[in-house]
Amino acid sequence: MTPPPGVKPYRGDHAELVAYGKKLFADTSLSTNGLACTSCHTDFMGYNDTFKKPYPHYVKMGKDLFGFDKITAEQMVQICMLVPMENKILPWDSKELAALAAYVEELQKEYAKR
Repeated sequence: MTPPPGVKPYRGDHAELVAYGKKLFADTSLSTNGLACTSCHTDFMGYNDTFKKPYPHYVKMGKDLFGFDKITAEQMVQICMLVPMENKILPWDSKELAALAAYVEELQKEYAKR
């Protein structure tokens, strides 16, 4: 669950990526089972205390499924694509992955303030 060697992440305007990520966060077409990120994570629900720490950080799902002690926001998105959303991972260099990761990082900052 790491990017292949030589793959460079998509780069774009941060504010635009966050806005696109917010839209994708509610998009059920990203899954094969009708779920969206918001199915588990609405109004800061479904997060553990570790989400208060900036990425990379420990996530139980990342440890349980892949043995990671810490994961990046991109890895977290990919894990969610596989497990609850029952789909394939997004291309590591895709705008969609960059957007969702950027939005998740912004959510993390807001959650940490609570």
